[in-house]
Amino acid sequence: MARRAILFCMRYPDDEGFVWKTVAALRDRVAGELPEFAGLIAFPRLTGQSVHHFDHLEPVELDCYDLSPANKAALSRIVAERSVAAIVYMSALPATLDLPFLRRLGLVTINTEEDGFHRNQRDGLAKHAAKFVVRRLLRRQLHDLHIANSVVQGEWLARYAQVPGSRLRIVPNGVDCAAFTPAAADRPEALDPRYRWVICVSQARAEKRVDLILRCAARIMAQPDLADVRLVYVGDGEMLGAWRDFAGQLGIAERVRFAGRQDDLRPYYRSSVLMAHASERESFGLAVAEAMACGLPVVASAAAGPCEIIADGVTGTLVPIDDEAAFGAALETYLRDPRLMQAHGRAGRERVVERFSIDRQAREIAAAIRSVLA
Repeated sequence: MARRAILFCMRYPDDEGFVWKTVAALRDRVAGELPEFAGLIAFPRLTGQSVHHFDHLEPVELDCYDLSPANKAALSRIVAERSVAAIVYMSALPATLDLPFLRRLGLVTINTEEDGFHRNQRDGLAKHAAKFVVRRLLRRQLHDLHIANSVVQGEWLARYAQVPGSRLRIVPNGVDCAAFTPAAADRPEALDPRYRWVICVSQARAEKRVDLILRCAARIMAQPDLADVRLVYVGDGEMLGAWRDFAGQLGIAERVRFAGRQDDLRPYYRSSVLMAHASERESFGLAVAEAMACGLPVVASAAAGPCEIIADGVTGTLVPIDDEAAFGAALETYLRDPRLMQAHGRAGRERVVERFSIDRQAREIAAAIRSVLA
């Protein structure tokens, strides 16, 4: 008898790297922890130029987020032909899917929660009560299992989204600590070694607030004794052009490198001395953990995820979200104290290895999936 299958879903074509490369690699490890199931991974498009390598998953071309009639028919065929028992989404709100259709196919639906949020977000009394009735009492607008990527996100899902505890697991994100390692003499650098580089890694969206980092960088670079400081931004998206123009307006265009999207971030982390992360809304912050694994201290706005990853004053500095002056001062403190940078960088590496390993994450997600399919 053929093994039942689990279908993992990706939002983007298979030539998209960056954060999605880590997400896909995690799903491959999860599948490796579930040998009793066949593993499939669905991309909206298979390009022939995939940036992903899988040991335990078979790629299929299918958009599981757009449940148009054609995609429903394609999904129905795969479910029947491959005995699919569960579908694992990433950041798929129940309201955006046709859950009754998925239930009719006999599928268990699981969602790994990746979306950012404001910790202090509140609903009015009527909306809060409606969520309680629909989700807690009627058990509707819910996946069979919601997997939060941080403790604080799990608390937010229970409090704000009213996800019942019976359908919620908390599995903090992790990074590959064997791949993300500190700089070594035998590894090529991505950035000019004559300068000290501060790195910022994110998607180019407004809430990432790279404009705040650019303003702080301009004030730091204006100081003659910090003439060797440079900023590199790695990422792509709708705000990239505006941020590049803003660097020119600030007069620091020659001292800022916009590296665009990179499938391998490690050479950039290893060529840098410090990370800046100013996002005002972050459920976890994979780039923060990756940078710490590479031995960098991190200055971050105190959004939900960074508060869980960073040990303030030990592996980096957490700054109140709306305090731009404090953010710039924290960057400058590190740049003026190389020994502090090195000490906090070493402590950050130790913290990630201990708490935020992708191997630990894969085991815990696999156990959660197995429990809901039991």
